[in-house]
Amino acid sequence: MHYRFYARTSILITGLFLTFGAQAENSTAIYGIIDTGIEYLNHASNGSGSVVRVPTLSGSVPSRLGFRGAEDLGNGTEVVFVLENGFAPDQGGQLQGGRLFGRQSTLGLRGAWGQVDIGRQWTTTFRAMMDSDVIGPSAYSVASLDSYLPNSRLDNSVSYYGTFNGLTFGGVYSLGRDGVPVANCGGEQGNNTCTGWGLLLKYNAAQWGVASAYEELRGGAGAAPIPVIPGAAVIAFNNASDKDQRYHLNGFVKIDSIKIAGGWLHRNIDTIARELQTNLYYLGVSVPVQSFTFDGQLSYMHNPTYDSNPTLLVLRGSYAFSKRTTAYVSMGYIHNSGSGPAYSASCSSFVVNSPNPGQSQIGTLAGLRHVF
Repeated sequence: MHYRFYARTSILITGLFLTFGAQAENSTAIYGIIDTGIEYLNHASNGSGSVVRVPTLSGSVPSRLGFRGAEDLGNGTEVVFVLENGFAPDQGGQLQGGRLFGRQSTLGLRGAWGQVDIGRQWTTTFRAMMDSDVIGPSAYSVASLDSYLPNSRLDNSVSYYGTFNGLTFGGVYSLGRDGVPVANCGGEQGNNTCTGWGLLLKYNAAQWGVASAYEELRGGAGAAPIPVIPGAAVIAFNNASDKDQRYHLNGFVKIDSIKIAGGWLHRNIDTIARELQTNLYYLGVSVPVQSFTFDGQLSYMHNPTYDSNPTLLVLRGSYAFSKRTTAYVSMGYIHNSGSGPAYSASCSSFVVNSPNPGQSQIGTLAGLRHVF
């Protein structure tokens, strides 16, 4: 009798699971990257001495742990989510201001009509650079000239993006662009205070592509000041009428397996405290040779208001031991011209080790990356 009860119960439970599985197909994946190494940087600590360190932020790409999933709702529609944590492998701490899922935290719907997401997500500037920046968010990169670029995300935001025959368009709007720390535009305050929004338009073919983006951030009471030169004086951003705008245009072309890419990014800061414009130009090439990949990128920042005009050369060689494990050596050389504050070649640490005005700087980093 007991056997019949348990058997019938087991059949019933199995049937329920089979019925549920027939109605909704779902999948969840756990993924991550650990990337770290050892870095040497000269002309550090106000231009004197040198630094040897394990980088906090990134060797070739930032370290992360993520969860990604989708459920088929039928009629070509899926519910999708991404929860992605950023961490520093040198000490195990969380990045993005200590957020648990600071890289991405979204829930949305996806179909043939496009995708809508709500949560903390990338800006249009971040999305626009994905195909044109061959170096990516690494220790020596365009992030050394504009620290916002690898960290451009919006809290409390809703986005739509659709791709049709290679053409992608869409945008994102945030009701409160930053919630951590609480003092930095915390919450959703209304009246355009601490909001952010952007538009994206790009086209990708098999061997070439172009992209453009516009982005605007608004200030507010308690908003963090705007950095223009990493490690140098910042600009107050305390009013809802204060604007930090970026206009971006870029493209790439592939010749066999060789990729050549570049772009232009114009920044306009219009605040009660100050007005200024900068222009960032970058051009790079990526050459795969069997298990090796060689990347190079030249960037130039024109910052006449601060009289700081750095030129940054980045070279990187990588060797893939397998599909998951890669070793690399990266070098960054920056030449600072002008009498204003100097830029550092490296953005691998929260502490910016800039040289003296007009002084050059070189850094090297040997690292290892594992994907899981």
